[in-house]
Amino acid sequence: MRYHVSENLQTPPQFQVGLKPILENEWLLPDDGAYFLAEKQTLLDNEPVFAAFADSMPEQIEAAQIIAQNIGQQYRGDEPPLKAISRHISDDTIIMAKRGGEWQLIAFSLCSPTFFSAEYALGKSLHLLHEPIPTGDFKLSDRIARIFDNLKPESILERFNWTVQWSNQSYTPNGAILRKMADEGDINDANEMLYERVERQTIRLLPETGALLFTIRIRLTKVSDILKDDEARQYFANAWENAPQNVRDYKKWSHLERHIKHLLQTYKKEEHV
Repeated sequence: MRYHVSENLQTPPQFQVGLKPILENEWLLPDDGAYFLAEKQTLLDNEPVFAAFADSMPEQIEAAQIIAQNIGQQYRGDEPPLKAISRHISDDTIIMAKRGGEWQLIAFSLCSPTFFSAEYALGKSLHLLHEPIPTGDFKLSDRIARIFDNLKPESILERFNWTVQWSNQSYTPNGAILRKMADEGDINDANEMLYERVERQTIRLLPETGALLFTIRIRLTKVSDILKDDEARQYFANAWENAPQNVRDYKKWSHLERHIKHLLQTYKKEEHV
């Protein structure tokens, strides 16, 4: 089967907003991450992956109803609405609302966090959430805030972000564990252990409460499967090798460098056999 080169791999990653509009019927279905739902139930029942302010109930109800209508599902009434509806989609769900003049995270269900603790996030402003991102003079959070302020109820926006990790786990709150595994891993294990991790993010305005609903869906693909396709391998090599240094540092790719180099050399040699 020929590997389809996704848009996220066609250029090196940058610290940019990169949002584009999508249609309602492209929002949550089909759910190509539905295989994760069984694990997600366990996480919701046993791990600190959900949190919400007590006064976020109106926003949670509106978000849950919009998701339920889109996917044609009902949700449980014995737990917070955002947690209940998140059991039916592979996506993580986040609600931000304008509080004290700033966009603030007021409720979330985060079963697939990309290397950060969900417990850190509740109550954080947009600026604090983006504070660790080394954007230099580019005020990423200010630009995002302007987009939030001007979003219309009929609009759904989508963007993609990607990295590479040493495992096929979706639930990765602690990236240090995976980096240590990569540091200790043999390069001959890279073929099975290296995965491209793509975040598919969407954002829409909740018209009644004025809050913003985010969804984040994780897609994991073996890097070795990508590299088997000539075109995909060229795109991946270009994106990896030409990523700006501040992006590489932020994503901590130095822990994976020898493994990626080994795979690129291996599959390039196979091309000429």
